[in-house]
Amino acid sequence: MKFIFENFSCDVDVFYKEDDILLRFYDSSREQEEEEIINLVIVDPGFGYLCLKVKGEAALLSGYLDESVFQTNEIVEAAITFIENLSPHTRNSYIPSHVARFKRTSFIEYNGEY
Repeated sequence: MKFIFENFSCDVDVFYKEDDILLRFYDSSREQEEEEIINLVIVDPGFGYLCLKVKGEAALLSGYLDESVFQTNEIVEAAITFIENLSPHTRNSYIPSHVARFKRTSFIEYNGEY
């Protein structure tokens, strides 16, 4: 699946658990194929995640998005609308949300080399 906003597009993995939805935004060209997972592997964490949890007649939306990709309020709102449109249970529902933009500062990694 693709997320498209103006001149930007990225891949999206969609995970369902009952009525809840989790989205992962990423670039599929940066992911290794199974035969490439040997010795040195650099795992790309993607551009962020959104989670929509249905709570009866309402829902809660939370997540975090990489601010180097999701630079404006408009693209964040487009991502929120994208996940809301995937759920038939949230049409006309009250959906409080909290989506944080993050800036990568460091990481922890094991790549098979050390």
